[in-house]
Amino acid sequence: MKTDPFATNTGLILHDAKQQLHATAGEIVLLTGAVGSGKTRWLQRLAGLIDLPPTTTATMNGKNLDQQQGSVRMLFDRQPQLWLGQHVHEELYFGLKQMPDAAMLTSTLSTWGLSDIELTTETGALNRLQGLRLNLAAITLATPQLALLDCPTDALPEQDAAEICDLITNWATRSDTTVVVTSNRWHDWQMVASQHWQICSADGLPQRGDKQT
Repeated sequence: MKTDPFATNTGLILHDAKQQLHATAGEIVLLTGAVGSGKTRWLQRLAGLIDLPPTTTATMNGKNLDQQQGSVRMLFDRQPQLWLGQHVHEELYFGLKQMPDAAMLTSTLSTWGLSDIELTTETGALNRLQGLRLNLAAITLATPQLALLDCPTDALPEQDAAEICDLITNWATRSDTTVVVTSNRWHDWQMVASQHWQICSADGLPQRGDKQT
């Protein structure tokens, strides 16, 4: 029986007939490309929302991404926010198999800079930065192996963007979560991303760019 040559590899692997891209646990990959080039489309492919190109395969810790139920989370670039719950605690609970207690929820909010937000706060009352922090807190609680973040800092002032980058980096390292982040403002991520993948064709595998650090 033919064995899968990638089955023993850990982390995210994309490959086609010409190349292989590999991101390990705890690593942040910056995915860039011209506006309209397909950055969000590639995240949706990795999230299993749309099909991969026919010649491309993607695995996470040796398993195809379509077999990774519950281990992949995606943050969409959407404003105004589309909330799943009416209150903060409902948003944090959504999609979890085990419900954390209030102390854990409060601690998680504090980690993401939301210590001044109550669990009963209405999600519709949050501003853009608070909404982003809440989305990231919810992803944290889901403990994914792969997090896909669509332009999380592009609309933020540089100081806020730098803080969010640091928080995401610390979380990825602490939790061994592989993170793929898209950005039109790539310099936000140049100090924390260990790899840079560039989209040259919407249906072609991204190309490995220069290391951003």
